[in-house]
Amino acid sequence: MPVSMTLRELYDRIREVLPEVDARYVLNKRAGVTAADLIVAPDSGVPEGAVGLVMRDLERFQTGEPLSRIYEERAFWGMDFVLSPATLDPRIDTEVLIEAVLQRFKDRSPLRILDLGTGSGCILVTLLSLFPQAYGVGVDLSPAALQIARSNAQRHGVDARAGFVCADWGGALEGLFDLVVSNPPYIESDVILDLDENVRKFDPILALDGGQDGLQAYKRIFSDLNRLLDEGGFCFLEIGFDQEEKLTRLIKESRFLLKSVHADSAGHPRVVEIFSAK
Repeated sequence: MPVSMTLRELYDRIREVLPEVDARYVLNKRAGVTAADLIVAPDSGVPEGAVGLVMRDLERFQTGEPLSRIYEERAFWGMDFVLSPATLDPRIDTEVLIEAVLQRFKDRSPLRILDLGTGSGCILVTLLSLFPQAYGVGVDLSPAALQIARSNAQRHGVDARAGFVCADWGGALEGLFDLVVSNPPYIESDVILDLDENVRKFDPILALDGGQDGLQAYKRIFSDLNRLLDEGGFCFLEIGFDQEEKLTRLIKESRFLLKSVHADSAGHPRVVEIFSAK
């Protein structure tokens, strides 16, 4: 098998472009190299085919394509999730929603979970992994996104407790849920063109565009929530960093109780926690 570079040489080349953690990730994905291999056998040869793949990956990255899109995979809550062009690339800010749910349900488990706009399924699958007694439903308008969500549920062994529905938010659903979660599109339409290119180019517009006021998805969710959220149930919604005031007003108009607002690591409002008293 032809060899064109040693492991150390290839690693050093990758490090010219990527930080250490990402460089090791690329080596592992394309050459099956572990951190231990770098220490024990840095002068071992790397097959030309693997070197070529790595070089093409670096070219794609340098033109603005995120590693998560190159490898169609993203870590979320310590779990690896498959992605596709039909799904949003999960952000670490969304982990605030998981933390908030765990804080609320620290003494009991939700039994019926609804994830509206499930995308890759990262929120629903993570929650089902954390709450083994729960059953969940993921809803998305995109059949392609639902296919990815199903595969992630299978990947993490929760598919027997997960159902997926192709629908426009909660309009096609019946039944009550004691936990509703969503990371809906909340970016104002006029702002989409100002987003970073790696977001605008690689994330589906369906998962980004929240309408002219950025609130269209929330309004749809609230219109269904009275029917779907059980008495005493909780709803957790991710929001934009500058939307707390607008969401507070919308929640009040929808006759729900704003229980708490959870901040991200930068101190920005990121998740609203809503209670149904009925």
